Amino acid sequence: MRAVRLNQGKTLDSNQIILPSDFANVDRATTNPTATATWRDYFQLTKPTISMLVVVTAVPAMLMPVMRGTNSIGASLSVAFAALVGTWFASASASVFNHLLDHDVDMNMGRTRGRPLPSGRISDRTAFWFASLLGVVSWLILNYLASPVSAWTAVAANAFYVLVYTAFLKRRTVQNIVIGGAAGAVGPLIGWAACTNDIGFISAWPAWALFAIIFLWTPPHFWALAIKYKADYAAAHIPMMPVVRGEAVTRWQMLLYTISLIPTVGSLYWFGAAGLVYLIPSMLLTLLFVRYAWRLWRSGDSALVMPLFHYSCFYLFGVFGSLTVDRLLNLSGVF
Repeated sequence: MRAVRLNQGKTLDSNQIILPSDFANVDRATTNPTATATWRDYFQLTKPTISMLVVVTAVPAMLMPVMRGTNSIGASLSVAFAALVGTWFASASASVFNHLLDHDVDMNMGRTRGRPLPSGRISDRTAFWFASLLGVVSWLILNYLASPVSAWTAVAANAFYVLVYTAFLKRRTVQNIVIGGAAGAVGPLIGWAACTNDIGFISAWPAWALFAIIFLWTPPHFWALAIKYKADYAAAHIPMMPVVRGEAVTRWQMLLYTISLIPTVGSLYWFGAAGLVYLIPSMLLTLLFVRYAWRLWRSGDSALVMPLFHYSCFYLFGVFGSLTVDRLLNLSGVF
């Protein structure tokens, strides 16, 4: 049975709930005010992998209104480019604000102490203005070069992520990742709105289906990391699922969320919004995701956590990539 090792040699069972008092003696990070920031530090603050993932999820949504029979002919190249750039700036802004508000948390977690803010390479003031600049640029690009609805959708998502999730939910509820995942799922809504200036639940239902895919993908993806770094989260007083409910409950929840992806992924094909070029690879990818979660749940072996995490990153790119190819083939008249 895997154990989590604390300071001074104390260990905890992998299924034991960790209390913050167990980490009273964890070393605290210290900042270095003389450290010099580079462009890489600012780039790191934008969480480039996450921001790129948000951008990728917007791409197929910009191709789908054509087939859905809306008044839009789809995004022109200029609108599409503006929407993608604006989406990246919006995600980058939210990420920097997240770093800023989580400064104290990052100082208490071993894997995050070297980040630009806790290490002192970038000051809080500089990060604030950097995040604000990114946000303003994002709104200007989306509002004037894409559509007003896409701009305000990005603003609403950022406000939810920064003010609701990061500043409040993350430190107060075990469902932090579940609820907060809504903010990271808005890429398809921004992409659809860039074409149609509309995100109604009925008229834009394919975009909302894509939103649901990301929303359901988020908990197993991040809970895998939470199991891996359970001790860090407990030390930082973050009520992640493995810390509060234990790993066994978390593994079961991860399995349920991956299973729920099956009908959600399939809905785009079953209701006519996508074709077999999308359905076949995306469903195979989803079933493999379920298999990863099933093995983790059945075995209870935490060594399987990181393979699931890495696969989950590939999974979302694969699903949205297959949908993009499917829609491009549809537009070209092949299917």
